[in-house]
Amino acid sequence: MYLMKRAIAFIVCALMMLNTVVYADCRVITLMYHNVTTDASRWDDWCVSPEQLEEDINYFKEHGYIPITASELATEDMENLDGRKILLLTFDDGYVGWYNEVFPILERTGTKATMFIVGSYIGRYGYLGEEQLNEIANSGLVEIGNHTNYIHQMPLEALKTMYENGRYDEIAEDIKGNGELIEKITGKEVTSIAWPYGYASEGLDKYVKSELGYKISFGTEYGVNVYNGDTSYLFNRINRRHIKTPYEILSSAEARFNR
Repeated sequence: MYLMKRAIAFIVCALMMLNTVVYADCRVITLMYHNVTTDASRWDDWCVSPEQLEEDINYFKEHGYIPITASELATEDMENLDGRKILLLTFDDGYVGWYNEVFPILERTGTKATMFIVGSYIGRYGYLGEEQLNEIANSGLVEIGNHTNYIHQMPLEALKTMYENGRYDEIAEDIKGNGELIEKITGKEVTSIAWPYGYASEGLDKYVKSELGYKISFGTEYGVNVYNGDTSYLFNRINRRHIKTPYEILSSAEARFNR
Protein backbone atom coordinates (compact mmCIF):
# COMPACT_ATOMS: atom_id res chain seq x y z
CA MET A 1 0.00 0.00 0.00
CA TYR A 2 2.84 2.38 0.89
CA LEU A 3 4.60 1.73 -2.42
CA MET A 4 1.35 2.23 -4.31
CA LYS A 5 0.78 5.62 -2.64
CA ARG A 6 4.31 6.70 -3.52
CA ALA A 7 3.80 5.60 -7.12
CA ILE A 8 0.56 7.56 -7.36
CA ALA A 9 2.20 10.64 -5.86
CA PHE A 10 5.05 10.36 -8.37
CA ILE A 11 2.62 10.11 -11.29
CA VAL A 12 0.65 13.13 -10.07
CA CYS A 13 3.84 15.21 -9.74
CA ALA A 14 4.99 14.15 -13.20
CA LEU A 15 1.66 15.13 -14.72
CA MET A 16 1.80 18.49 -12.96
CA MET A 17 5.27 19.12 -14.37
CA LEU A 18 4.09 18.25 -17.86
CA ASN A 19 1.25 20.73 -17.54
CA THR A 20 3.52 23.51 -16.28
CA VAL A 21 4.29 25.87 -19.15
CA VAL A 22 7.55 27.78 -18.95
CA TYR A 23 7.49 30.90 -21.07
CA ALA A 24 10.59 32.41 -22.59
CA ASP A 25 11.57 35.90 -21.54
CA CYS A 26 10.86 38.55 -24.14
CA ARG A 27 13.36 41.13 -25.36
CA VAL A 28 12.35 44.74 -24.81
CA ILE A 29 14.06 47.71 -26.43
CA THR A 30 12.82 51.09 -25.21
CA LEU A 31 13.75 54.08 -27.34
CA MET A 32 13.63 57.49 -25.69
CA TYR A 33 12.82 60.58 -27.74
CA HIS A 34 12.29 64.16 -26.71
CA ASN A 35 11.72 66.72 -29.43
CA VAL A 36 11.01 65.86 -33.08
CA THR A 37 11.22 68.67 -35.61
CA THR A 38 11.97 69.49 -39.24
CA ASP A 39 14.25 72.33 -38.06
CA ALA A 40 17.73 70.95 -38.79
CA SER A 41 19.40 73.57 -36.62
CA ARG A 42 17.88 71.92 -33.55
CA TRP A 43 18.89 68.31 -34.24
CA ASP A 44 21.16 67.00 -31.49
CA ASP A 45 21.27 64.35 -28.77
CA TRP A 46 17.74 65.29 -27.68
CA CYS A 47 16.09 66.18 -30.97
CA VAL A 48 15.65 64.21 -34.20
CA SER A 49 13.86 64.62 -37.50
CA PRO A 50 10.47 63.10 -38.36
CA GLU A 51 12.21 61.09 -41.09
CA GLN A 52 14.51 59.49 -38.53
CA LEU A 53 11.58 58.51 -36.34
CA GLU A 54 9.79 56.87 -39.25
CA GLU A 55 12.98 55.10 -40.30
CA ASP A 56 13.36 53.75 -36.76
CA ILE A 57 9.80 52.44 -36.73
CA ASN A 58 10.09 50.73 -40.09
CA TYR A 59 13.55 49.31 -39.41
CA PHE A 60 12.65 47.80 -36.05
CA LYS A 61 9.42 46.37 -37.43
CA GLU A 62 11.32 44.80 -40.34
CA HIS A 63 13.54 43.08 -37.78
CA GLY A 64 10.64 41.56 -35.89
CA TYR A 65 10.01 44.12 -33.15
CA ILE A 66 6.41 44.75 -32.12
CA PRO A 67 5.56 48.28 -30.93
CA ILE A 68 3.21 48.39 -27.93
CA THR A 69 2.57 50.85 -25.10
CA ALA A 70 4.27 50.72 -21.71
CA SER A 71 1.23 49.61 -19.75
CA GLU A 72 0.31 47.03 -22.39
CA LEU A 73 3.66 45.40 -21.71
CA ALA A 74 3.13 45.55 -17.95
CA THR A 75 -0.32 43.97 -18.08
CA GLU A 76 0.05 41.50 -20.95
CA ASP A 77 0.00 37.78 -20.18
CA MET A 78 3.48 36.33 -20.63
CA GLU A 79 1.93 33.62 -22.77
CA ASN A 80 1.32 36.29 -25.42
CA LEU A 81 4.85 37.70 -25.07
CA ASP A 82 6.58 34.31 -25.17
CA GLY A 83 10.00 34.88 -26.71
CA ARG A 84 8.87 37.94 -28.66
CA LYS A 85 10.77 41.12 -29.45
CA ILE A 86 9.06 44.23 -28.11
CA LEU A 87 9.65 47.88 -29.02
CA LEU A 88 8.57 50.66 -26.68
CA LEU A 89 8.64 54.10 -28.28
CA THR A 90 8.68 56.66 -25.46
CA PHE A 91 8.55 60.45 -25.71
CA ASP A 92 9.28 62.77 -22.80
CA ASP A 93 7.86 66.20 -21.92
CA GLY A 94 5.14 66.66 -24.59
CA TYR A 95 6.54 69.17 -27.08
CA VAL A 96 3.93 70.82 -29.30
CA GLY A 97 5.69 69.62 -32.45
CA TRP A 98 4.71 66.10 -31.42
CA TYR A 99 1.17 66.70 -32.65
CA ASN A 100 2.21 67.72 -36.16
CA GLU A 101 5.34 65.62 -36.61
CA VAL A 102 5.01 62.42 -34.56
CA PHE A 103 1.29 61.75 -34.37
CA PRO A 104 0.79 61.59 -38.17
CA ILE A 105 3.63 59.05 -38.44
CA LEU A 106 2.09 56.84 -35.76
CA GLU A 107 -1.29 57.03 -37.50
CA ARG A 108 0.16 56.32 -40.95
CA THR A 109 2.21 53.34 -39.76
CA GLY A 110 -0.30 52.08 -37.17
CA THR A 111 2.36 52.25 -34.47
CA LYS A 112 1.79 52.49 -30.72
CA ALA A 113 3.80 54.74 -28.40
CA THR A 114 3.90 56.20 -24.88
CA MET A 115 4.23 59.90 -24.07
CA PHE A 116 5.25 61.11 -20.61
CA ILE A 117 3.73 64.47 -19.72
CA VAL A 118 4.81 67.16 -17.25
CA GLY A 119 1.56 68.67 -15.99
CA SER A 120 2.97 72.14 -15.38
CA TYR A 121 4.06 72.31 -19.05
CA ILE A 122 0.63 71.63 -20.53
CA GLY A 123 -0.54 74.60 -22.60
CA ARG A 124 2.71 76.50 -22.20
CA TYR A 125 4.47 77.90 -25.25
CA GLY A 126 6.15 75.04 -27.09
CA TYR A 127 4.13 72.30 -25.41
CA LEU A 128 0.93 70.40 -26.13
CA GLY A 129 -2.42 71.79 -25.04
CA GLU A 130 -5.35 69.99 -23.45
CA GLU A 131 -7.34 69.44 -26.65
CA GLN A 132 -4.35 67.93 -28.40
CA LEU A 133 -3.63 65.65 -25.46
CA ASN A 134 -7.21 64.47 -25.37
CA GLU A 135 -7.18 63.64 -29.08
CA ILE A 136 -3.87 61.82 -28.86
CA ALA A 137 -4.85 59.82 -25.79
CA ASN A 138 -8.09 58.67 -27.38
CA SER A 139 -6.54 57.68 -30.71
CA GLY A 140 -5.98 54.08 -29.63
CA LEU A 141 -2.29 54.46 -30.43
CA VAL A 142 -0.83 56.54 -27.61
CA GLU A 143 -0.64 56.01 -23.88
CA ILE A 144 -0.14 59.15 -21.79
CA GLY A 145 2.16 58.52 -18.85
CA ASN A 146 3.27 60.59 -15.86
CA HIS A 147 6.48 62.65 -15.95
CA THR A 148 5.66 64.40 -12.65
CA ASN A 149 4.38 67.94 -12.23
CA TYR A 150 6.33 70.64 -10.39
CA ILE A 151 9.19 68.50 -9.12
CA HIS A 152 10.33 68.10 -12.74
CA GLN A 153 11.45 71.73 -12.60
CA MET A 154 13.74 71.11 -9.63
CA PRO A 155 17.51 70.58 -10.08
CA LEU A 156 18.60 66.96 -9.93
CA GLU A 157 20.62 67.45 -6.75
CA ALA A 158 17.57 68.90 -4.99
CA LEU A 159 15.51 65.90 -6.07
CA LYS A 160 18.16 63.50 -4.84
CA THR A 161 18.11 65.22 -1.47
CA MET A 162 14.33 64.78 -1.28
CA TYR A 163 14.67 61.10 -2.14
CA GLU A 164 17.48 60.49 0.34
CA ASN A 165 15.57 62.26 3.12
CA GLY A 166 12.63 59.95 2.57
CA ARG A 167 10.18 62.69 1.59
CA TYR A 168 8.14 60.12 -0.30
CA ASP A 169 4.74 61.55 0.64
CA GLU A 170 5.62 64.94 -0.82
CA ILE A 171 6.88 63.41 -4.04
CA ALA A 172 3.92 61.05 -4.30
CA GLU A 173 1.55 64.00 -3.89
CA ASP A 174 3.13 65.71 -6.89
CA ILE A 175 2.85 62.54 -8.95
CA LYS A 176 -0.71 61.91 -7.82
CA GLY A 177 -1.75 65.45 -8.74
CA ASN A 178 -0.17 65.16 -12.16
CA GLY A 179 -1.86 61.83 -12.78
CA GLU A 180 -5.23 63.24 -11.80
CA LEU A 181 -4.71 66.21 -14.11
CA ILE A 182 -3.87 63.96 -17.06
CA GLU A 183 -6.83 61.70 -16.32
CA LYS A 184 -9.15 64.71 -16.20
CA ILE A 185 -7.90 65.90 -19.59
CA THR A 186 -7.80 62.55 -21.34
CA GLY A 187 -10.37 60.43 -19.53
CA LYS A 188 -7.74 57.68 -19.37
CA GLU A 189 -6.13 56.03 -16.36
CA VAL A 190 -2.43 56.83 -15.88
CA THR A 191 -0.37 53.76 -14.93
CA SER A 192 3.14 54.43 -16.24
CA ILE A 193 5.77 56.91 -15.10
CA ALA A 194 9.12 58.22 -16.35
CA TRP A 195 11.18 59.76 -13.56
CA PRO A 196 12.64 63.28 -13.96
CA TYR A 197 16.26 63.01 -15.10
CA GLY A 198 15.64 59.28 -15.14
CA TYR A 199 16.48 59.08 -11.46
CA ALA A 200 14.58 57.53 -8.55
CA SER A 201 15.70 55.51 -5.58
CA GLU A 202 14.55 51.90 -5.43
CA GLY A 203 12.54 52.63 -2.30
CA LEU A 204 10.76 55.61 -3.84
CA ASP A 205 9.94 53.73 -7.03
CA LYS A 206 8.42 50.84 -5.08
CA TYR A 207 6.53 53.27 -2.84
CA VAL A 208 4.87 55.01 -5.79
CA LYS A 209 3.93 51.69 -7.37
CA SER A 210 2.43 50.31 -4.19
CA GLU A 211 0.70 53.50 -3.00
CA LEU A 212 -0.44 54.98 -6.33
CA GLY A 213 -0.87 51.84 -8.40
CA TYR A 214 1.68 52.53 -11.13
CA LYS A 215 2.42 49.43 -13.16
CA ILE A 216 5.70 50.29 -14.86
CA SER A 217 8.44 52.92 -14.52
CA PHE A 218 11.33 54.19 -16.61
CA GLY A 219 14.71 55.72 -15.99
CA THR A 220 17.28 56.94 -18.50
CA GLU A 221 20.07 54.45 -17.93
CA TYR A 222 21.27 53.18 -21.30
CA GLY A 223 20.36 49.55 -21.81
CA VAL A 224 17.86 46.93 -22.83
CA ASN A 225 15.48 44.80 -20.78
CA VAL A 226 14.96 41.05 -20.70
CA TYR A 227 11.40 40.91 -19.45
CA ASN A 228 9.81 38.04 -17.55
CA GLY A 229 6.75 39.80 -16.17
CA ASP A 230 8.57 41.64 -13.37
CA THR A 231 8.01 45.43 -13.39
CA SER A 232 9.36 46.14 -9.91
CA TYR A 233 12.43 47.94 -11.25
CA LEU A 234 13.10 50.93 -13.52
CA PHE A 235 13.23 49.98 -17.19
CA ASN A 236 16.32 51.01 -19.11
CA ARG A 237 15.98 53.21 -22.18
CA ILE A 238 18.12 54.10 -25.17
CA ASN A 239 18.31 57.80 -25.91
CA ARG A 240 17.73 58.33 -29.62
CA ARG A 241 20.57 60.63 -30.70
CA HIS A 242 20.38 62.38 -34.06
CA ILE A 243 23.79 61.17 -35.23
CA LYS A 244 22.86 57.48 -34.97
CA THR A 245 21.31 55.31 -37.68
CA PRO A 246 18.60 52.71 -37.00
CA TYR A 247 21.15 50.03 -37.85
CA GLU A 248 23.62 51.33 -35.26
CA ILE A 249 20.93 51.61 -32.58
CA LEU A 250 19.54 48.12 -33.11
CA SER A 251 22.96 46.47 -33.48
CA SER A 252 24.20 48.03 -30.24
CA ALA A 253 20.99 47.08 -28.41
CA GLU A 254 20.94 43.47 -29.57
CA ALA A 255 24.61 43.06 -28.67
CA ARG A 256 23.61 43.76 -25.08
CA PHE A 257 21.09 40.91 -25.13
CA ASN A 258 23.88 38.53 -26.07
CA ARG A 259 26.27 39.51 -23.27
